[in-house]
Amino acid sequence: MSEMDNSPSTTLPEAPMVAGLVFRHFRGEEDFPNIAAVINASLTADGSKERITAEKLSNIYAHTAHWDPQQDILLVEVDGELIGYANTEWREEDSGDCLHLIDLYLAPEWRRCGLELAMQRHMECCIRKAATAELDGVHHWFVSKVPETWQTRVEMLRVLGYAPVRYYYEMQRPLLGRNLPEIVLATGLAVRPPLPEHYRRIWQAGEECFRDQQDYVAPSEESYRTWVASPGLDPSLWLVAWDGDQVAGAAINVIHEGALGETDDLFVRRPWRRRGLGRALLVGSLHLFKARGLTTAGLGVDAENVSGALGLYESVGFRPYQRLASYRKPM
Repeated sequence: MSEMDNSPSTTLPEAPMVAGLVFRHFRGEEDFPNIAAVINASLTADGSKERITAEKLSNIYAHTAHWDPQQDILLVEVDGELIGYANTEWREEDSGDCLHLIDLYLAPEWRRCGLELAMQRHMECCIRKAATAELDGVHHWFVSKVPETWQTRVEMLRVLGYAPVRYYYEMQRPLLGRNLPEIVLATGLAVRPPLPEHYRRIWQAGEECFRDQQDYVAPSEESYRTWVASPGLDPSLWLVAWDGDQVAGAAINVIHEGALGETDDLFVRRPWRRRGLGRALLVGSLHLFKARGLTTAGLGVDAENVSGALGLYESVGFRPYQRLASYRKPM
């Protein structure tokens, strides 16, 4: 969507005066290890347990739908060392509005020197040029999701005219030294291991449920391909509840470094709600993580989730450790 030039480097007029500072474009797979290192350093600085690998980046870049790695990526180096990374992609809401997501990561020692502002403004500029030329008559929004611990970026967004529209919690629960709740599965339901021929049905069942969320954006076919090809996808960690041959609900779990098990997605389809299935799948995930020798369980939740997910998570021992906000600004 953006119109960054194809030269090896580019100029940011609002960049701070730093010796050896260079802004450039994506070169190829050789950049993946350094991009992963910058993302992970930025996440760690904000208390997040999430991590990414060069292998996962390679899979994501292989299934692009609404962005182009050769155009929509900005890399920041100082004396040849990668210290910052930004990318943008667009998505269409059910309302027809177009969201331009700007993700930005910066090594913690390089924050607070003006790079956040320069990078954000540059991404806005590139998006604005492309959107003005290609998508007339559509409402466009710049969107950035930011942890509250990154205060300089929060302040920068507010100065640029962004406003918070939704809040999210990252939550954790210790697994060792505590008794876990009992798994109670409603009569008529069974948890069975998923087979490859079930993956798309499970994905579709999840997307059906996520339409209830206020910030839902319909996924593309490439989104499914990225998900099913993800190196971290381990179906042996999934708990899928079946009612006959119908997917009633599921917990899609992953394991991160540091003995952390995370429930990436937890959903129950409408006909099977209010029967305790969500709680059973969540508690079952805790038992699964503990059996794998993990010490901590984690998940993320929309603070205003209409299904009452926050209360469910707190009822089985999860507590927030980080709050993020989604900021928007009209183009």
